[in-house]
Amino acid sequence: MAHSMYALKPVFDLDAKVDVPSCMYSLPVIQSSTPIDGIGMTKATCPISVEALEARQDAILARLGQLKTQVAAYKQSLGLPDTPASTLSFPTITPTDTTLQRIAKLKTTMTILDAIFLQKPTASKSTPRETESSSSRTLLVNVAKTADIVIRCSPSFPAFSLKGIYSLLTGSGLTVHTSCHTHCTVSSLPPNVQSFLPVTEVPRSSAQVRMTLIWTEVGKDCELMVSPLTQSVIKGETNILRYFSRLFPTIFPYETLPNLNAVDSMLDNVSTLLWAAPRERQPIMRSLAVNLAKTAYLAGAGISVADLALYSAIRQLGLDKDLQPELMRWYLTMAKQLEGKSSRNRNRNSSMRKSMSSSSPKKADSNNKKSSEREKSPRKEPASAKKGKSPMKEVKIEKNPPKKSGKENSPPPANSGNLMGKEQLFEYFTKNGIKYNNLDHPEVFTVEAMMPYLKNVKGAICKNLFLKDKKKNLYLLAAVHDREVKLNDVAKKVGAKELRFGDESVMLDLLGVSQGCVTAYALANDRNKAVKFIVDSALLDGTHSFVNFHPMVNTATTQISSQDFNKFLGITGHTVLKF
Repeated sequence: MAHSMYALKPVFDLDAKVDVPSCMYSLPVIQSSTPIDGIGMTKATCPISVEALEARQDAILARLGQLKTQVAAYKQSLGLPDTPASTLSFPTITPTDTTLQRIAKLKTTMTILDAIFLQKPTASKSTPRETESSSSRTLLVNVAKTADIVIRCSPSFPAFSLKGIYSLLTGSGLTVHTSCHTHCTVSSLPPNVQSFLPVTEVPRSSAQVRMTLIWTEVGKDCELMVSPLTQSVIKGETNILRYFSRLFPTIFPYETLPNLNAVDSMLDNVSTLLWAAPRERQPIMRSLAVNLAKTAYLAGAGISVADLALYSAIRQLGLDKDLQPELMRWYLTMAKQLEGKSSRNRNRNSSMRKSMSSSSPKKADSNNKKSSEREKSPRKEPASAKKGKSPMKEVKIEKNPPKKSGKENSPPPANSGNLMGKEQLFEYFTKNGIKYNNLDHPEVFTVEAMMPYLKNVKGAICKNLFLKDKKKNLYLLAAVHDREVKLNDVAKKVGAKELRFGDESVMLDLLGVSQGCVTAYALANDRNKAVKFIVDSALLDGTHSFVNFHPMVNTATTQISSQDFNKFLGITGHTVLKF
């Protein structure tokens, strides 16, 4: 049976000669039936390989010696204790050492380097620090683990939360050393970041926290390097704040908060705010300010990482001029507490009114002076009168003076007199025979937040938007709360061009309501009819028996019939555009 099988050739020949590249180490042949000339490494046949290995090891030792000097200088800058000379003495490799001895000495050298970098600071002599409380000792332990915190940030997107971090750390009794550096790729710094962090007098070696800020182009997300040696990077300002909260949990509350999920959601919304389009920012801001009606800060009675993140985002995006009242009060409190700023924007709208009212008499006086000067100055006769020509052309010019350029883009005049509030609106309804029902509820900023309080309310619950177009015409839009409103489609329907959200300051001056309180009833305040009313046709054609709007404030909802709503629009006399 054995003679009937096919004979197979061997898969490989053990005695075959293989051409080994000269760039590789030559190894002895393990499997071979007969010796092969030129294969296998011996001292006599391959002296060049051993000499190359020795030269490479000598170069490594030279570099280790340089590293030893750099490590000693770095430890001295950090204020770490000196290491005994015995532990820092690297073994010396001699030409007579064998390869195994050289490898053993290299391992010993690496062990010494690990001991240098992983060494913990030894206890110093008794200092006033020993008398601190247990919580302060916990902070010091964390500081010892993070001797250096290096942050890279773009000059166009400065992390303003660092100012709050510095203020809270120093306010808690910790010594902080700060230093700022500019990378060579940044040609110049904007004025607002040239003196970003306070210059500290605390020496670097004795500071408990060392913060180094490097201005370089890294985009919107700043980066934190926990250690310059390990190059561990944390990206994003919100993630950096989370890192600080774990280092100093008593100073930056985060994981110990009872509403941790809500705080995490706030931090995610702040990250979204930095990348959102301008038209998407206001809804995000309103969702973040929901709790400010009940608490002083976003997450409760004290400052949290969510407050620091939102404050920085508002500063970066320049949104401090268009904040709703609750957010403005919170923002001014944060600015004063973190940076010691005065409330220069404490009431922008009221200051605008004051400036307008104070400037009006000055303008009147200047106009009177100009008119008196014109009366006193002698009037020149036209040249045509001297020549005996008909003065028809001059009379025509006097009757039709040329219009001033830019008049069509001038802002609408503000309403004179007091603007109606909630109680004045109810008096207005009673005076004009409009029956109403009012329901008070907690302060709300979105329709979704308002719906739970209106479960038993009949009729259409309405949402409102204050808009403007490319030609700066102003519009107030009202629709049923569940109808999808696409501004591009609405603009084509009513003949407007590029509808967008209007300025809150203009809305406050014309309609007397702020963000979150927008209502169709505010048309009663627009006596000059500067605003056109865009309305959902279902609110006027009897589809709904009643309509519900805020009565100038977002702490109540007022209901009137659809017939009375048509009557109300007839009384105000505004242009109504249905869609």
